[in-house]
Amino acid sequence: MNRVLTGRGVLLWLVAFFGIIFATNAYYITIAVKSFSGEDEQKPYLQGVEYNDTLARRALQKKLDWRAAVATSRLPSGNVRIEVDLVQANGAPEIRARLAGELRHPANENRDRTLDLKETAPGRYQADLANVSAGSWDVMVNSGAKDAPFEAVRRVWVP
Repeated sequence: MNRVLTGRGVLLWLVAFFGIIFATNAYYITIAVKSFSGEDEQKPYLQGVEYNDTLARRALQKKLDWRAAVATSRLPSGNVRIEVDLVQANGAPEIRARLAGELRHPANENRDRTLDLKETAPGRYQADLANVSAGSWDVMVNSGAKDAPFEAVRRVWVP
């Protein structure tokens, strides 16, 4: 039983093949757009409008010349300790700074965590977090002070 392949058969095969390809692409595009909007910030327009303020804060921070070192370690309890050492331009520790922070996952903002940084020694601030998976994370630290703005972002490895 031999069947002859005609032009109509070839057309049906091509339409079926490309129809499956288009349907699969449409499915995956829909899933991708629904699961991640592509925006890292909630209000990117407002962030752009306020960019001159950001530049002014960065200029003041550069003038102050504070430096931060960020370290991570896993405690025997399984918690992760984030330590931030903050020093002034002259090398003296910056004491009594009010630091706020965030531990951000580079690929999944749903895993981001707020850091409650407390001063444990002169110029040393730390926060302990439970249920943090090992891997690469970003630590974002800032002070809300208008007269001494500080902001640091460091990529760290959590063991």
